[in-house]
Amino acid sequence: MTESPPPSLVQQFTRGWRGYVLIALIALASGLIGATKVPPLDIDEARFAQATRQMVESDDYVRIRLQDRDRNRKPIGIHWLQAASVHVFEPLTPKLNTIWPYRIPSALGLALAALATMWAGAALLPHRTALIGAGLFATGLLASLEGMIAKTDSVMVGFTTLAVAALAQLYAGKPRPRMMSLVFWAAIGAGTLIKGPITALVAALTLGALYAWERKAAWMKPLLWWPGPLLALAITLPWLISIGIVTNGAFYTELLANELGPKVAGADHSHSGFPGYYLLLLPLLIFPATYALPAAARISFAAIRAPRTDETHAALRFLLCWAIPTFVLFELFPTKLVHYTLPAYPAIALLCATGLMAMRMKQWRTMHPLGAVLFALFGGLIVALTAFVATYMPGGFDADFRRALSAGIIGALVVIASIVGLSLAKRPTARAGILIACALALSFSLRERTLPEARSLFVSQEAVAALTRARMMPRDQEPFWVVGYSQPSLIFLTRTSIRMVQPEEMAAQAEPGDSLVIEGRVLERTLALLQARDLGYEEVDAAARGIALGRGENTALHIGRVRKLSDAPPDAHQ
Repeated sequence: MTESPPPSLVQQFTRGWRGYVLIALIALASGLIGATKVPPLDIDEARFAQATRQMVESDDYVRIRLQDRDRNRKPIGIHWLQAASVHVFEPLTPKLNTIWPYRIPSALGLALAALATMWAGAALLPHRTALIGAGLFATGLLASLEGMIAKTDSVMVGFTTLAVAALAQLYAGKPRPRMMSLVFWAAIGAGTLIKGPITALVAALTLGALYAWERKAAWMKPLLWWPGPLLALAITLPWLISIGIVTNGAFYTELLANELGPKVAGADHSHSGFPGYYLLLLPLLIFPATYALPAAARISFAAIRAPRTDETHAALRFLLCWAIPTFVLFELFPTKLVHYTLPAYPAIALLCATGLMAMRMKQWRTMHPLGAVLFALFGGLIVALTAFVATYMPGGFDADFRRALSAGIIGALVVIASIVGLSLAKRPTARAGILIACALALSFSLRERTLPEARSLFVSQEAVAALTRARMMPRDQEPFWVVGYSQPSLIFLTRTSIRMVQPEEMAAQAEPGDSLVIEGRVLERTLALLQARDLGYEEVDAAARGIALGRGENTALHIGRVRKLSDAPPDAHQ
């Protein structure tokens, strides 16, 4: 009797806790790329980080404020996590305007989502397939970028995926159903604290679609075990009560008037999009799983055509009911942002992993060439984006061209080498390793090397550098006016006490010696209003020029001080 061959390294990592450790490391590496180097991003990231900073400064962990404005209609969970991270890393970052501690919860959220993806996959699919799917999700372009940014979406997806993974355990008939029910409801409660009803909505859509397809509800009964809903209520209710008391009930009226109304009605026309918006972006945003999308589509169509009683397609039905209703719902909303459909990406990644495994077992002659073409096309778009970002580094046209060419060549070599590797490798795990390595390499090139040096994309950072050179950084008890420019990154990088106003308010209250940052579009109007009060403006450094990412417009920030007209030097702005 011959002995069976020892398991390969990959087989070892698909067993037990080792696979989860590997996925956690991949996800953390994917989310933390660029976290310490990329400056704060307008508008959302800087708003969340600044609100958390004010929470830490004021020692008030119930209210959410941005400067002097209440933002209490927003769930508070992400601010608690960011504040905890700031306190943990305080010995390493004594200044509250260092951005990377605020980004740690997002990276941990990505890791949680990847681990939950593998947990869900392990209940429905072979362990190796689950491992591949979790790795593809963790290194996906959109998921990894959200894992770097200090806002809600990555953490929300983590708890949402955990809730649906608990449903997958129940659906597959795994032991300890009551424990799975508690995990589900705990994830619902935590997700509600992070981003309101999204987690519960995705779970409800999954359950509803599964019941409509299969007409089976017996496996859902453990969810009705009373300690589960009570646990979710215990997680959310204390904050809901405390914020209602602190704001005298204004929280609830603001939530209904400002959050639920526009969301349901799609009133944010600045973020409108056409039907099919998310579907068109999917091959780019889920890269590198783009390669397996054709195979995933093929097995999905087979599952849809199969009878509802066919148990061999049960796992695929669950994944389709997880992905498609969420995708369709957000496609129907007039308001569209690229990250809205991210809760469906773990299911799509698991479908891609299943397709990748099926490519070896089935005689599909077109799946590899079609996948390679899609991979090359959208990988090339990422390389082109990296090269374009390189043109925003300091220097003239010749320097821009050299940097863009260098970034493009390096990225193209990575993509070409990956395509060659995909053609030579036949094992799904080898192909998955190539895809993951390619995604990490491109992310490193963009977020660790190119983006931090693209200073023209971060005009607030350039303004802070100019203020530092001129020794004009805001100080306590000293008036500091920012006129016509409202990007929250400038608040976060300086002080909460700076005043962002329009020219009329500044001109009515400014006094000689006050420091000013004036946006170029309102410079002439500001000077005229100052002159009416016998005041002038002395520019002390060259204007900081670049793009205000929150508006997507070229911006010039002029830095100087208010002077009496009679005291201003001859070459000052008057």
